[in-house]
Amino acid sequence: MGILCSFLLVITVQTRLAMPAPPQGRPPVPASIQILGPVPSDHRLHVGSIALTYTATFEEKELKDAQGKPTATISATSYVRKDVADLRARPVLFAFNGGPGASSTPLHFEAFGPRRIIESADGSRSLADNPHTLLADTDLVFIDPVGTGFTRILPGGSGAPYWSIDGDAAAVLELIRGWLREHARTQSPLFIAGESYGGFRLATMLKQADDLKITGLVMISPMLNPSASVEAPGNDLPYVFSLPAMAVAAWQHGKAERNGRTIAEQFGAAARFAQTDYLISLQQGSLLKSGERERVAAEMSALVGLPPKYIADANLRISDDAFVTELLKDRNLVLGRLDTRIAAPPPAQVPKNRPAAANDPSLGLGMTNVIKNDVAKRYFQSELRVPTDRDYVSLSLDLNFKWNWRQEQKPWHPSFYTNATPNIADYMKKHSETRMLVVGGYFDLAVPVLSSRYAVDHSEIPLDRVTFAVFESGHSTFSGDAALSRMNQVMHLFLFGK
Repeated sequence: MGILCSFLLVITVQTRLAMPAPPQGRPPVPASIQILGPVPSDHRLHVGSIALTYTATFEEKELKDAQGKPTATISATSYVRKDVADLRARPVLFAFNGGPGASSTPLHFEAFGPRRIIESADGSRSLADNPHTLLADTDLVFIDPVGTGFTRILPGGSGAPYWSIDGDAAAVLELIRGWLREHARTQSPLFIAGESYGGFRLATMLKQADDLKITGLVMISPMLNPSASVEAPGNDLPYVFSLPAMAVAAWQHGKAERNGRTIAEQFGAAARFAQTDYLISLQQGSLLKSGERERVAAEMSALVGLPPKYIADANLRISDDAFVTELLKDRNLVLGRLDTRIAAPPPAQVPKNRPAAANDPSLGLGMTNVIKNDVAKRYFQSELRVPTDRDYVSLSLDLNFKWNWRQEQKPWHPSFYTNATPNIADYMKKHSETRMLVVGGYFDLAVPVLSSRYAVDHSEIPLDRVTFAVFESGHSTFSGDAALSRMNQVMHLFLFGK
C-alpha cells in the first residue's frame, strides 16, 4: 500500500488569530477543509540558569491517496531554539505516543515539551513551564497521527488507509522526511521516540527508513512483539512477562511480604522465578502433576498476593484482568493496568461492547470513548496562536476499534506472528552508528518491563548498542516530578552518547 504524503500548505499564518480573507470573487474555504499552518510564534523559557528563546510552529499536512486526492491530515508541533549558531549540528527529536488512537499529549505536555499540564489538588488542570523539558538539549517535534489532536478526515476522504499498521507508519515517516527537508535539518543528529504502540510504529517505520541516518531510537514502554504478549490459548509467555509486574503491585499494596526488599529486588526475585520454575511448569501444560502445580501456586501466592487455591484453580495462569480485579477485592478496589499504584472503586457503570482494559482507573475514560483535552486546545489557540475551534482529541478508542492489524506481506510469506523487532535489528545492522534506549516502568501491567526486554533480547538487535532503564513508575515512565527529572537525565546521557 503506497501512501503519498503531500506537504501542500494552504495557508500561512504568523502570530495572529484571524484567518486570511479569501480573494475577491471566491467563496470562503469551509472551516472543515481549511489546512492549519504553518503558524510560528516566538517564546522564552528559563530552565535552571539557562534562558531559552525558541520558535514554536504548528503545521497541519495534507495526506493524499494514490490518485492525488486529499483524504486526511496529520500534524506536527515543533520547538526550535533561536539562540543556536548552527542548527545543523543540533539534535532534533521526533516524538509520538501510541494507542493506536493516541495523540502526542503525554510526551508533549507531561514529559519533553517546554510547557507542562499540571493538576491541582482540586482536580483542575493548567499549564506551567516545564523545568525538565528537553529543549535545552535538542529541538523537538511532536506528531499527532490521523484522527488525533486537531487532525481529521477531509470531506470525501477516509481514515482507513492510515488506521493500519503500515499506512500509519508510512504517513508518520513521510512527515518526518518532509519536516527535515523543509527545515533544512537533514544533517542534524536525528532521534525518534515512540511510547507504547508508538514503539511498534517506530519499529514498523524502520522497514522503509534506510534513507534516514537515525542516531537514536527511544522506546518508552514499547509494544514490540504483540504476538508473544497476547493472552491466547497455548501462549504461556504473557503470564511469564506479567508475573514480576504483579509481584511489584502486590508489594506496593501490602499484599506480599516485603522481607526487606526494595521494589527492584522484589521485581528481580519475581523475574527469576518467572523465567525458571514458573516457565518450566507452564511449558508442561496438562502434563504438569497436581503436586507440582500446588507447589508453584504457593510460590506464586507469596509473590503476587493471591490465594494459592485461586492460582491453582486458574491453572497457574492469572490474566491481567483477573489480577487487577482480585488483588484488592477485599477493599472494594480495582487496580490500574497502566499504573498498578493507582486503585479505585469498581465503576458503577461502563459502556457495553468495550474491552475491560478501557475501564482502567489509571486511564480515566469513564463512559466516553474519546478524551478531548481543553487545556491543550487553549494552549494551541492562545499561546501558539493556532486559528481553530476544533476539539483537541487526546485519545480515541473509536479509532482504536477500527484499527487494521494486518501487515503487508509478500504473497508467498503469510504472517502468522506479529513482531516488529526484526525491523529494528535489520536497520541497526545496516547503520552501525544507531543506538537504542528502552525505558519501562515497574508498575506497568499493560506493557510489562519483562515483555520489552524479552522482545529485544530475542530479536538479534545488537545489544552492545542498547541501553535499558527501568523506572519506579507506570506506563508513563515520566509521571511525577522525580520520574520526570530522572527521565531528563537518562535522555540527556542518551542524546550525547554518554
